[in-house]
Amino acid sequence: MLAETDIAPDVARVALVRHWARERLTAAGLDEPTLDVLVLLVSESVTNAVVHARPPLVLCLDVDAERTRVEVRDGTSAKPVLLQSVPSQPGGRGMMFIDHLSSRWGTVAHDAEVGKPAKTVWFELAHPATPALPPS
Repeated sequence: MLAETDIAPDVARVALVRHWARERLTAAGLDEPTLDVLVLLVSESVTNAVVHARPPLVLCLDVDAERTRVEVRDGTSAKPVLLQSVPSQPGGRGMMFIDHLSSRWGTVAHDAEVGKPAKTVWFELAHPATPALPPS
């Protein structure tokens, strides 16, 4: 399954994107624990893009048998920063969640248009192995 949507550059719209992602990931047949982690990480990565980057903003979901890959493209070349959590400060934990909960993540620099720097922040979450049926 492959799905893509534009992201409005408005923090108030992040919930709509989160619901859009949950619907598509549910339709892909993911189990509830995997779904919950993915929706959290989608929400964090989309919020980071809306707060720290420029349009165009795009969310892509790619689900196969082994893993789900999530990509957020934006119109800036600034890489995300993995901050150390400070309990007394709100926010700043999005990349920490992605780093700790995803199987792997990274960034790819590219041009949104010729001469206009952009990047993609991506992460993958491996699906739990399906237990083998015992021999009959």
